[in-house]
Parts: sequence; C-alpha cells; structure tokens
Amino acid sequence: MKHMMLLLGVIGWLGVGLTPWSNALAQSTAQDYPARPVRIVVPYAAGGSTDILTRIQAQKLTARFGQGVIVENRPGANGVIGTEAVARAPADGYTFLMATNGQTISVGLSPKLPFNLERDFVPVINVAAMPNVIVVHPSQPMKTLGDLIEHAKAKPGSLSFSHAGVGSPQHLTGELFKLVAKVDIVGVPYKGGGPAIADAVAGTVPMAVGGVPVVSQHIASGRLRALAVTSIQRSPLLSDVPTVAESGYPGFDAIFWIALIAPRGVPAEIVQRMNAEVNTLLRDADIVKQFAVQGATPVGGSPSELATFMKNDIETWVRVIREAKIKVEG
Repeated sequence: MKHMMLLLGVIGWLGVGLTPWSNALAQSTAQDYPARPVRIVVPYAAGGSTDILTRIQAQKLTARFGQGVIVENRPGANGVIGTEAVARAPADGYTFLMATNGQTISVGLSPKLPFNLERDFVPVINVAAMPNVIVVHPSQPMKTLGDLIEHAKAKPGSLSFSHAGVGSPQHLTGELFKLVAKVDIVGVPYKGGGPAIADAVAGTVPMAVGGVPVVSQHIASGRLRALAVTSIQRSPLLSDVPTVAESGYPGFDAIFWIALIAPRGVPAEIVQRMNAEVNTLLRDADIVKQFAVQGATPVGGSPSELATFMKNDIETWVRVIREAKIKVEG
C-alpha cells in the first residue's frame, strides 16, 4: 500500500497523465482503503457539539469500513493544538481533522498560526451546519429582533450579550449582527457556551448568542426568549423562530459548521472515497435524526464545494474581525 501511494504521489508531482495501468493502481488504492484504523482528530474537548457529531459519524463509518474509526480529542489554544497536529501528520489518509469555523476565524485572529489552513490541508466534505440563536431574558421587553434593534439604537451601549469567548463563533456572529444592524451592543466573553447561557438564564446579562443545542431547552421552558436564528433557513428544532434574514436583513447567514479536512498530500482517490462514504452517511435517516437532536443539519457535497465555502468563510470573518477591531489577548 505504501509503495502504491508513493508511486501515485510521484506521478502527480511530475504532472504525468495516468496510464491504464496507473488508473488500475489508483483504483486498487481506493478499494483497499482503509487497511487499518482511521483517526479523526477533534481539536476541542469531549462532550461538545463537534465531538458528539463526529462520534455519530465515526460509529457509522466503522461499520461501513470494517475498520475502526477513532475519534481523538486534542483540545487547546482555541483549536490550534489539534489542528497543527493534523497538519503535521502523515498524508496517508489515516488522519483527518474535524474542522469548524473556529479554524476559519483563527485565520483573522492569529496571523502567526503554526499552519496555513488553505496551504496545509485539503477539503474532504462539509458535514453539518448549526445556527446560533439570539436570545433575551424574559424580563426584557423585546419580543422581536426589530424591538431589540430599536431599543439598541435608542440607547447605544445599554445592552450587552454573553458569548462563549473572544473569537468564538458565537462572539463573531454577534459582532456580524452588530455591523449589519448598525447597533452598539457590548459583548461579554465567558469561558464556554454553557456559562454564557447560564448567566443569560439568570438575568445577569440581558441577552446572549448561543448554539441551538445549548439554548433550545431554555427556550422551551420559557427561561429564555428566542428572537432570531442566524442561519439563512429556520432551524428544525426552532421552526417557529424567524431568521435574522427574515427579520429585515436578507442574506444574513452566520452558522456554526463542521467539516472533514485532511493533511495536504493525501491521495485524491482516498479523498474521493471518504467523500463518497460520508455523503452516503449524511443521507441515512438515522444520521439525520441523530444530528437533528443536536440542532444540526447534514450538508454533504464535493471537496471543491467545501474549498469554496471555507474560502468565503475566511473572507467573512477576516472582515468582521478587522471592522470590529477584535483582538485576542496573550
């Protein structure tokens, strides 16, 4: 197997067209794969949405491959530690990264990253998308997003929103909303989405931006009031909550997403094989159901579609970080 991959890499590097023999060799490489366990690195702690969704997928892939698909949590430095580990891993198709928009956001936040997201990785497949939700404590008078904007414009700086930490997807979603709506609302960082929402439930902060899985139970119990979801389409878990786009800001789309990427140099045949396998999984009714419990919608698609998506995401967050003057301390 190793010799086959090496030969294919040399052929690609030389720019030589595939002969019938080398076509058969490439097909054999994909058919024989995987010959041993596959590792998917989650660059965050166990128990979060990224970890849970990855494990759901890994269990199904294990059954399809007849080889173990192992989820390895490598948290630290806002995802940088795990991401760097995969960037430096052998490009043999046995190590993947479950990336999120935490990685695309980090491009704008940290110009001295120990990896280049576009240069050091190849896209495999966009796995799932989850919106954030703009919520307020029920003691607040705002019933709609329009009410919130009217209040914020009448009293600039009087409102604050809690979020999962400086540079988190929830923070950046809030900052994008502020730029689009032209309002002055103060962001209050917490060490994670759980504490941020807990203080919103307690009324310590009047509003919050949080992920659907974290806030949905509080919305259902009436301890938080949902004003809008931040995806272009409504969330299946919160079908009665309008989107920001529906509320007067067409095109607004700020989601939390997860996607499978691999170290640069992984044979194209393996990328295509993994893409095909995961695309098949994402159409499975059981996967759809399990993802929905987490507030996630399966995405799928081609590697090139994911490449375009991530490029656009990087451009969006670089612009938001620059215009909002966001900096990470330390």
